Amino acid sequence: MTQHHSTTVKRTFKHLSDIKRGQLHAMKRSGLYTQKEMADMLEVNQSTVSRELKRGMAEQVKLVNGKREHYESYFPDVGARVYKENRERSRAKDIEKYDQDFFTALQKALKPPKSELRVHSVDTFTHHYQKDNPDKRLPCMKTVYNLIDRGELDVRNIDLPRKTRLRPRRKKPMDPHGTNKRKLGRSIEERDPIVLTREEFGHWELDLVIGKKTKGEPVILTLLERQTRHLVTKKLWDKSPEYIREAMLKIIKEHGPQNFKTITTDNGSEFATLSKLEDTHENIRIYYAHAYASWEKGANERHNGMLREFIPKGISLQDLSYKRLKLCTDALNMKPRRTLRYVYPRNLYEQKRQEVAQAS
Repeated sequence: MTQHHSTTVKRTFKHLSDIKRGQLHAMKRSGLYTQKEMADMLEVNQSTVSRELKRGMAEQVKLVNGKREHYESYFPDVGARVYKENRERSRAKDIEKYDQDFFTALQKALKPPKSELRVHSVDTFTHHYQKDNPDKRLPCMKTVYNLIDRGELDVRNIDLPRKTRLRPRRKKPMDPHGTNKRKLGRSIEERDPIVLTREEFGHWELDLVIGKKTKGEPVILTLLERQTRHLVTKKLWDKSPEYIREAMLKIIKEHGPQNFKTITTDNGSEFATLSKLEDTHENIRIYYAHAYASWEKGANERHNGMLREFIPKGISLQDLSYKRLKLCTDALNMKPRRTLRYVYPRNLYEQKRQEVAQAS
């Protein structure tokens, strides 16, 4: 299809060519034209002529009555040289301007050997490196991501598992698709709103991470403390309600009942008897999220996704050793978090436990 009209916007500025610089030199030398008249004849803005005359000025010396007098005169070749030098300096700088040790360390942190687990993200590594090397010229987090997107680093987007799975954030939260049909216990609607503020310690979210969907396949119980983002995991060989309740009793005893105020989980049948924990521990309340509303315990879901970096979906958990699971959990608990002002979840969790112990 033929287009009869231009679809581009005409530029409102022009760079002087060598020919126009020669014309400007001749008009300036004649002394017959003002800057406005010279600009009109060259079909450029007056400011273009003014800047060009400043760029091309060179100091000269002449003899007057046997004495040397200094004066400035415009030369087109000087203006062209200065213009070229300025253009070279104004273009986007390459990564060479940054400390190269940073990029070497970045690659090692984001692409560790197979025997090691990745702890840092681009953000946390950049923050800690800047903190440890305040005198070096280092890129910000956004610049590092831009360099990765442009393929200028050995690190690629595929090396950042979370980035390849990011989806656009919903502008408005969705309403739950269903209700608590099973009525296993207290609804999340009865939960104190202070839990959402994360101002109190001791509010937990519970879920299961499943391997292969086959009978007799073990599962991973994941329990997250909302304020500190500390994650507790436990490999279970059975996901029956009674087995999970017994596992929870052991975890509560190990970490101290005083550190548990609420536990929020979903309506899965495996959590059917979880509300019986209230019979044993009177200060703990169990709440069930709405059906099909996983965002109501989103912190736990987020950490399950992070755990999947080390334990991918679809693989059997039969051969997952307790030692390997502990290493994966420790890697998440020793990952500095921007939302915690780059503090380790484990350190913050231990600090809160000590505060509870001193207060009781």
